Amino acid sequence: MLVSKGIVTKLMITSVLATIGIFYYNQTPYCGIVFDSARRDILKTLSLDTVEQLLDKRSLTFPALCQMPISKLKRSLTKLAMPKPDNPGEAKAFRHLQRLSQDNEINIGQLQKVQAQMRNFRRQNYADAGINAMSWQALGPGNVGGRIRSITFDPDNSAHIYVGSVSGGIWSSQNSGNNWQPLDDFMANLSVSSLIFDANDHNVMYAGTGEGIFNMDQIRGLGIFKSNNKGQTWSSVLSTQNNTDFYWVNRLTSRRNNSAVIAATHTGIFTSNDGGLNWNNSYLGRSNDVDVNPDDDNKLIAGTWGGLLYSQDGGLNWSLAQGLSHINNVRIETAYAYSNANIVFASVDYNSGELWKSTDGGQSYQLINTGLSYLGVQGWYDNALWVDPLNENHIIVGGIDLWRSIDGGISFNKISTWWQAPRSAHADHHFIIHHPDYDGVNNQRLFFANDGGIYETPDISLAKGSTGWKELNNNLSITQFYSVAVSHHGKLIGGTQDNGTLVYTGDSENWTDTYGGDGGFSAADPVDDNYLYGEYVYLRLHRSSNGGISSESIYTNDMINDSPNFIAPFILDPNNPDRMLAGSRQLWLSADIKAVTPTWRSIKPITANQSPISAIAIPTSDSNIIYIGHNDGSIFKTNNAMAEQPEWNNISGANLPQRYLTRITVNPVNKNILFVSFGGYEDDNLWQSTDGGISWNNSTGLESGSLPPAPIRAIAIHPIEHNHIYIGNEVGIFTSHDNGDSWSLEHHGPANVSIDELTWGDNSMLYAATHGRGVFSANTNLTIPNAFYFPDKLDVALNSIIESEEKVIRGLAENTPITIVNGEYSKNCTGGYTNTNGYINNGDTLCLKHTSANEYGVKVITELKLGTLLFTFQSQTVINNASDVSANKNGGSLGIISLILFTITLVLKTKNPVN
Repeated sequence: MLVSKGIVTKLMITSVLATIGIFYYNQTPYCGIVFDSARRDILKTLSLDTVEQLLDKRSLTFPALCQMPISKLKRSLTKLAMPKPDNPGEAKAFRHLQRLSQDNEINIGQLQKVQAQMRNFRRQNYADAGINAMSWQALGPGNVGGRIRSITFDPDNSAHIYVGSVSGGIWSSQNSGNNWQPLDDFMANLSVSSLIFDANDHNVMYAGTGEGIFNMDQIRGLGIFKSNNKGQTWSSVLSTQNNTDFYWVNRLTSRRNNSAVIAATHTGIFTSNDGGLNWNNSYLGRSNDVDVNPDDDNKLIAGTWGGLLYSQDGGLNWSLAQGLSHINNVRIETAYAYSNANIVFASVDYNSGELWKSTDGGQSYQLINTGLSYLGVQGWYDNALWVDPLNENHIIVGGIDLWRSIDGGISFNKISTWWQAPRSAHADHHFIIHHPDYDGVNNQRLFFANDGGIYETPDISLAKGSTGWKELNNNLSITQFYSVAVSHHGKLIGGTQDNGTLVYTGDSENWTDTYGGDGGFSAADPVDDNYLYGEYVYLRLHRSSNGGISSESIYTNDMINDSPNFIAPFILDPNNPDRMLAGSRQLWLSADIKAVTPTWRSIKPITANQSPISAIAIPTSDSNIIYIGHNDGSIFKTNNAMAEQPEWNNISGANLPQRYLTRITVNPVNKNILFVSFGGYEDDNLWQSTDGGISWNNSTGLESGSLPPAPIRAIAIHPIEHNHIYIGNEVGIFTSHDNGDSWSLEHHGPANVSIDELTWGDNSMLYAATHGRGVFSANTNLTIPNAFYFPDKLDVALNSIIESEEKVIRGLAENTPITIVNGEYSKNCTGGYTNTNGYINNGDTLCLKHTSANEYGVKVITELKLGTLLFTFQSQTVINNASDVSANKNGGSLGIISLILFTITLVLKTKNPVN
């Protein structure tokens, strides 16, 4: 009798379960071992379906169920239950919500102000609020990756790979992906969608910015950037910088005969013949893809939301291809068959994925495959297409997973399975490229850009669901975090976009996932780091009681059915780790969060306008006080949270913004002092109350020391120096050493990227979770760094008598002696310059100047000695041009004696002052 393989498998599994069942009653060991009680409790709960999935999806064997470590068995069961990748549009909608102004629009004018202000911040000195600049460390994850939309190879070195990530910038590898380095961390925009080399000059590269795949008005890029040294440094192509046509650059390509650059953008197709100085618009309409004919670069094809186009005059004019007239307003990706340029394929986001073919170079198309549903419901987001350069019948299409055809697209076999990553490719594919030395026989290497970074098939012919794949995220730290929490022993847990909830135990290359899908807020028990908490979308809370090895759900249906945010807030009570609060439209409390099945009850009703809760805070000194923020900007407070039904008061000040409230942070020693932050590109995103919410003051700073008008997502108050405030916003970390009166950019920390969480660990260690560059940490113990520097350039205007720059130094003791060599100083800058030895004390300022008041431009202070520390200053000539000034430590080290703050001000004079 012929029996299918599936039936045989089920019969075997049934037999195994029966044997396990016999063990429970007869105490007969299975697989030659005696079960311990923990394993028995797990195995006896497994259904036939669960065992079948463990064997199939997790690649386990029958003996493994009995013999594998308990922790691994639990982890396999957890992985089995992990959710699939979510609709990425929901994540983007959530970010969009945090960027809106009160009129439900994104303030583009303010966005431009942010970019200009950031350029000024980078030139200025900064007050670091105690952060030791040399202590910043990137913690990864180096093995997880993040969304990549472009890959390119150095035409002169096939081992040199470049990738462009959507929020982590440009990275390169010199050794085929064995490790990676970021290029130009502070490039003005880190959202890179396309990377190419000039077809003729291989020193020249172009990068298109802005992720224009989404329908909604997402944060735009800054046009096109250009490098003249193989990507080591980048500068903006000025003609595209504030040009609405280049807000979202989806694809770039370059012609060979004249190095013309062609850009497919959110508004059309543009060509530059002069390296980006000028652009010609040849097609008006949303465009995603453009490609040059491999045999004749006067011929081009393009995929647009208006249909498939072709050009036969170098992109000057475009015509609509025949055959797809009924298809419009969908995403289309195209690819030439390099072995026969008359053959063109198109992957169309229609009917869950259709493959079309042209035999006349893209002038007309025929449908060759439908019904495969390889794009599913999100082909607008992930749609990748590759054609073998040597074999027109060898094709790969990709959406959530990848499919391969060897008969020209007539039939396909699935070659990846997202939930088996990293043994298979991660979900959501955006770009496919072959190795430059690909020959179809000895070299069949392909590289795939997806939401999990970059993956390789060393031999595409061998790639299957769980074999033939290699993950190349070797310190490629571009993961998009929403949160991070730290335990007492330094274990981290953080929620990410599309890469799950991750755990870090000290190795940046070995983060592990404790739950899949999208992560969100996170929390760690401050005493027992076995207890870690995270969430899947819409408040589906989960808990690990074994340090992140496995997790179980701890939410109720009432909570998730109460319209929570996509990423909904929850916190542990800082005074009692058995208490957790979570926000949907109501506020939910569990007083037994470590119980097998925690109980939940609502302690705050839905507001009149039914706005979801967006932020929660409890002072470290009083669990009776809870502050709650909502999407509409309203703030509520209770003073009797321990009661069965607490009383709530609306403490929203009349002057507070009425838009998404992103964060509430309470002073660690004064429960009445708190900061609240808001979304939107506005000038009033940070407010402080010193009386428990009775009154509010704008804390964004004044003039040059003000925060840029960008959405703020994180606030941290130093646990010792409470005047030191740190905020994370859309463009970086900003620090204040005067309780929010003035702000400066933290130059040495995370790159120009959104900071979604700032939190404290032991010994004043600050942790920063970024949405695109992983997690960072910094020591804020207020020690003197090994070197300190003044800004790269100090501009001295002709109509100014003096120009000065400040540098804050910390960590010196009271009555630290001052020794000046070849210069004079004024204590607190009150005049009466002298070179007589003196002393510096807490809060003092030194003004330094030339030896002679009549000397201009030469003999900048050459030496300054503070206690046992000797600082030397370069001699500079200051005439009309900018001057570089630096200072380096040459003396001995000095530990923390007391927390002292003072400022050195360099005083420079112009050669010919007007006044």
